[in-house]
Amino acid sequence: MKNLSLEQILSRHENLYASVVIMAKRARQVTDQQKIAIDMEKVVPPVTEAKESEDYDEVEIDREALLREHKKFPKPTSVAIEEMHDNKIQYEFVLPEPEK
Repeated sequence: MKNLSLEQILSRHENLYASVVIMAKRARQVTDQQKIAIDMEKVVPPVTEAKESEDYDEVEIDREALLREHKKFPKPTSVAIEEMHDNKIQYEFVLPEPEK
């Protein structure tokens, strides 16, 4: 993970609080994308393998479940901080329209 200091944020962006909100929203987007990826993997039916052993008649191994359990995703906040450090986040402020 890259370290992003307050001075670096202030040198690139004029408002520290807006930058923190932008990184938080990006982290939420990353979290949502990871949830979708996990849900897509759950849809795949498990493939079981029958193995014979001395103690049991049949042992079933769900290899897909094992892979899902050990799959690691990067932390969303780390992804957001790295993207902010590399200027990969594009944003714009939308002001509300004045009432007529």
